[in-house]
Amino acid sequence: MRGLPSRVRSESGQALISGLILLAGVLIPVLFLVPLFARVEQGRLAAEQAAREAVRAAVQSPSSTAAEAAAAAAVARARTQSGEPLQLTLEGAFARASILRAHVRTEVDLARIPLFGAIGTVEVSGDAAAPVDRYRSLLGSPAP
Repeated sequence: MRGLPSRVRSESGQALISGLILLAGVLIPVLFLVPLFARVEQGRLAAEQAAREAVRAAVQSPSSTAAEAAAAAAVARARTQSGEPLQLTLEGAFARASILRAHVRTEVDLARIPLFGAIGTVEVSGDAAAPVDRYRSLLGSPAP
């Protein structure tokens, strides 16, 4: 019985070291994952906001060519604000009571190392749709 207390005393502090190793093994990957998810979420939010602004600007325009120009200008403003390389696709007919859809996509870098550049990318996108007002006058459309 005398050997047990002396053996317990000689193993003191090992739980603390094991806990620290386990904690470091969990916390270090979390420190890399949190900024990664933040970058992806920031890109997704930028794409969704740009799509909303583009379709809103398009449906308020007086003609189809002005609608495309207004949507492109809205995405250009969002591109300068967010710093993301946003790409716009505008779908739908510009006519009374029709629905216009804007699809904006961008690629987000997973990691960026100073001398090597970006390592891996993820494509995120945002979609928005809005109706053209049924009772508005459009340039170039026949009067009812």
